[in-house]
Amino acid sequence: MSEKTMTQRLTEVVTAADSLTQTVQDQIGQINSTVSAKMGEVDTTIAQASTKVDSYISGARSESSHILLSRNQGMEPASGTAIKGFNTIYTNLEVIKEATIHGIPAYDTDHTGNGVAADFRATVYDGYVNGYFNILRLKWTRTNTSHPSRIDNNWSSGYQQGALTSACYLKLLSGSVSGAMTSVVDCGNDWHLYAERRKAVNSSAAFHTNHSKLVFNSEQGEALICLFGTASGYVDLERTGWALYPEFARPSDIPAV
Repeated sequence: MSEKTMTQRLTEVVTAADSLTQTVQDQIGQINSTVSAKMGEVDTTIAQASTKVDSYISGARSESSHILLSRNQGMEPASGTAIKGFNTIYTNLEVIKEATIHGIPAYDTDHTGNGVAADFRATVYDGYVNGYFNILRLKWTRTNTSHPSRIDNNWSSGYQQGALTSACYLKLLSGSVSGAMTSVVDCGNDWHLYAERRKAVNSSAAFHTNHSKLVFNSEQGEALICLFGTASGYVDLERTGWALYPEFARPSDIPAV
C-alpha cells in the first residue's frame, strides 16, 4: 500500500479543518440562537415587571384618599373684592362669580351670560359633579410689586407641609401669573391645570412648603379660575385631573361642648 502524497495529506488536513470550522460555526449559531431567545425572555420579563410596577403605582395613588387641606375649594366669594377664606395679599381684587358647576351640565348656572360654564364643560370636564363649585373671574391690580402678590397666603396655616398637591384650573385672559404652581395639563382653549406637587422626601419637605403657590405676576390682569386648593398626597393629575376634594373637620369648626 503506497504512502499518501504530501498533497493528499494536506488536502485531508484542510478538509478536516473545514469540517471542524463548520462544527464550530454550527455551535456558535446554536449558542447565539439560545442567547437571543433568553435575551428575549429577559426583555419580556423586564417589560412585564415594569408594567406591573407602573400599574401598582398608579393603582396605589388612585386608592389613596386625598383630603382637602385648604379652605373654600369651591371658591365662594366673600364680596365683590374678596374670596371667602382666602388671604389674598398685596393685591386689589375684583371678584365676579361667572358660573356654578353642579351635577350634570344641564344643572349648571351661568350667572353672567358669558358662557363660561359651557366653555368649561366643553374643554375641561363634562361629567357629573357630586357637589358644586364656582368659576370666578378675577381682575387684579397689584399694590406692592416688591413682594409676591399671593392669591392665598396660607403657608402658615399648619396644613401646608409634607406630601401634598396644590392645584387649580386657570384660564388667563390678560397679564401673567407665576409661583410654584405651573401648567401641568393643557386642557385646550386656554384652560390649563396649574399645580405644584411635593413629596416628603426629607425633613425639610416634611416641615416646609413653598409660600408662593400662585402669584399675580403682572401689575394688572384678568383670569377665570376654579377649584384652587391644596389636598394631601401626590395626586396623579395627568391621569385623573384635579377634582373637588372632601374637607376634614378642624378643631375650630367644632363648638365647645
